[in-house]
Amino acid sequence: MAAAAADGVHRVVVRFDDHTVRGTAQISELGSIEELLHENPGSPLETIKLSLVDTGEVKEIPTRDAKAVFFVKTFSGDIRHKALHFHENAPIVPGLWVRVYFNDGEMIEGIISNTRDFVLETGFFLIPTDPNGNNRLAYINKSGLKDFHVLGMRNMPKNLHKL
Repeated sequence: MAAAAADGVHRVVVRFDDHTVRGTAQISELGSIEELLHENPGSPLETIKLSLVDTGEVKEIPTRDAKAVFFVKTFSGDIRHKALHFHENAPIVPGLWVRVYFNDGEMIEGIISNTRDFVLETGFFLIPTDPNGNNRLAYINKSGLKDFHVLGMRNMPKNLHKL
């Protein structure tokens, strides 16, 4: 997983059905991606404090009605990029490999924590599995989902359990 941004901020895109909010969040306030995932991976991300890209204004953005909150590498992205879906050939990783479909038809694959949180909470963190994609991490609001598929869970080989 990519390390925290060198400039001390997360680049964040909050996508709603009818608009998008782009801004930066201070890593010192929000935590690193690793901290977001390991401290409390199922806790709802109800709001996020962003310095808006367009105006520089700092605002608390409610995420309850958002489709998802994407932690991106760049704001520009690559509209020509075709998402890579490769569950069958992927390395063994802890967690569940899932494919989520949003109400607007967009689909994303990634790894989520294999806990009860993704069932009981209003949203969950997903680590996208496309290494060439722009997203580093996404917080998915379940209210914005049309469908959710668990693609698999890879068990460790038996000989590794003895280590």
